[in-house]
Amino acid sequence: MDEEKRDEGYVPVILASLLQPIADLFSQMDARGPRGPNEVQASGVENGYAASIIVLSIVVVESALNRTRYVRKEHEREHPIDTLSRLGARDIADDAEELFVVRDAIAHNHLWDATFRWDDEVGMRLSSARRLPGYGDKKFERAVDPARRMTKRLGLDVFPTRVHRGTAVVVLKKCVEILQFLESLDRRYVYLSQPWRVKVSSNLVPFYDWVKGLKESA
Repeated sequence: MDEEKRDEGYVPVILASLLQPIADLFSQMDARGPRGPNEVQASGVENGYAASIIVLSIVVVESALNRTRYVRKEHEREHPIDTLSRLGARDIADDAEELFVVRDAIAHNHLWDATFRWDDEVGMRLSSARRLPGYGDKKFERAVDPARRMTKRLGLDVFPTRVHRGTAVVVLKKCVEILQFLESLDRRYVYLSQPWRVKVSSNLVPFYDWVKGLKESA
């Protein structure tokens, strides 16, 4: 007689499922020869890949922090920045706030009223830019230098079409710093150091090592 089958617990945490897609997007972006932005925009291809990598990377972080609260039996919904602060990572939380600001600028497609002119040497040169009312929130106001249209701590572009490969590299490295912090507290929260590898150029590479080796310019 077959043994009676019993229900087993399962929590749908998506973070590890996104690691290979992130690596694939980087490989595809680099294969297109990204060149970085002018004052107004990166190429449409570079901008699209970089924006996708950033959004997925921050989804990984949010997923990891949801799991952290689940393991700690903290079931009330809380913003990831507040969770990091409670866990004693104030500096990391300040950087993480900038990651979420950039994520919002991409995901909600913040609109700016801008003018530009053509320059024979650099291409499009920005003449003026004003963020339209209704885009951004309190953390945007705290985190962004409006004159540069970049975050104050990490120098991340918040002008959506200017998001580029370098922006994506900084964001992903900071996301890994957050994941490693959580792992240092308790491997039940996150454990990617050994078991998780990504395939890059036909080689299996530990995810953290691959991110560590990324350069801001291709």
